[in-house]
Amino acid sequence: MNLKKPDTKKRKADKSQPKGTVVVMYGRSLMSLVIAHSLGKRGYEVIGCDDVDLTVLSFSRYVKKNFVHAPLDGDRDVFLADLEAKLKRRKPTDGRPYILMPVFRETEIIAQYRERFEQFMQVAAPDYNSISRVHPKDQLAPTAESLGVRIPQTRVVPGQGQNGEQTQSMEQPLDTESLTMGMKFPLLIKPADEVGGRGIEKVMNSTHLTRSLEYARKYFPGELLLQEFVPGEDYCLAVLFSKGELRASMAYKNIHRFPYESGAGSLRETVDESAFIPGARRLLGPLNWNGVAELDFRWDGKADSEPYLIEVNPRFWAGLFQSVESGVDFPMLLLTLTLSGDVELQKPISLGQRTKIPGLWLLGAVQDVAASDEGFSKLSKVWDDAQSSIQSRELKEAFSLLSGSVESGIGLRALIMRLRMIVREGRAAKNDVFYRDDPFIVLGIMFILGSLIRHRSLPPEIRSR
Repeated sequence: MNLKKPDTKKRKADKSQPKGTVVVMYGRSLMSLVIAHSLGKRGYEVIGCDDVDLTVLSFSRYVKKNFVHAPLDGDRDVFLADLEAKLKRRKPTDGRPYILMPVFRETEIIAQYRERFEQFMQVAAPDYNSISRVHPKDQLAPTAESLGVRIPQTRVVPGQGQNGEQTQSMEQPLDTESLTMGMKFPLLIKPADEVGGRGIEKVMNSTHLTRSLEYARKYFPGELLLQEFVPGEDYCLAVLFSKGELRASMAYKNIHRFPYESGAGSLRETVDESAFIPGARRLLGPLNWNGVAELDFRWDGKADSEPYLIEVNPRFWAGLFQSVESGVDFPMLLLTLTLSGDVELQKPISLGQRTKIPGLWLLGAVQDVAASDEGFSKLSKVWDDAQSSIQSRELKEAFSLLSGSVESGIGLRALIMRLRMIVREGRAAKNDVFYRDDPFIVLGIMFILGSLIRHRSLPPEIRSR
């Protein structure tokens, strides 16, 4: 009897078939790397794309392919047409799910034109009508006020229209007295449509405000916001809503930032989210939010005080690694929501988890020390005085100065102890970049370093929260 051997090779091939194909945009980003790891480890084929040809995703073992599309910041029609054509060419022929997952600034554009992509794939992004109620930043204030969400007093400073026409002459000085009537200094100046803290400045009085507004209107032609500075610490709340219903959330605060004043968290810690949930529900529930978002709050930590909502990012956030390591896998939850239309309510998470961006967390910590009262401004004077003593061979006096003199008001030993403490607190935090099972993506850090060297600034996704 001639029995045919089972086709084990075919069965193995079937078993290894991906559950679906997900195109992850903005492949240069560490956020995209977190997404690729989350989905790739669960059996999904991940394709990366960007408008540059060397990205973090190019080095990941969990990304099968990469492609380059037309520039996001170029001609809008060219970008959309090129992206659409390249996505169509990569559509699976076996009927598996095919999903486009925007990550950063492109999210709003993809949401706005989602119909042209949804003809042949699914789009993992909130509805554009919902996004437009909270972003750009000038849209958030009236929306939040109408829904009873607490925000700082905010005023809009006119800029240029969409076609480059100025809504108010840039030559005409602003009436800052009328503009700030009823507001208390200090105030924050914010470009309405920038990311990552770019262009944000704290002003202390009317003279400072006038000078800073003139500068800001020159370099940021769009609308500007004036917002009262409120006391407390900054907190980030990451959420996923399903048709206006909260399904997943976690909160974290930045222990250190880089740059320290308005940059992204370089060392982060998961905290209790309960104080921020009511505001998120009041805002995103009525907007029928469907997808992920990140909300920035300012809070003094008092149990009887309500946090202030500062900003809403209608997309993924720089601390996505923090969220996933804390037990909330937002990329996978968003994919499930996109494929099935809903997702189960997630369980509470453990608090205290810490993560860091390698290198930047230490730079941010050093900047914190440098900006403090006992920081480098005083240390600099001590060092200058000590150098003068060394040159005049007064070594005993130099040693005394460096050890911390009464006149300088700084103890070098205390400063060193503080730096050592910072190193200890960050050493145990998990690392955004180094994955043991994906060693070559460490080369992606070259993008960050290259940006610092070439442009003297961090890429926007690192600067954003």
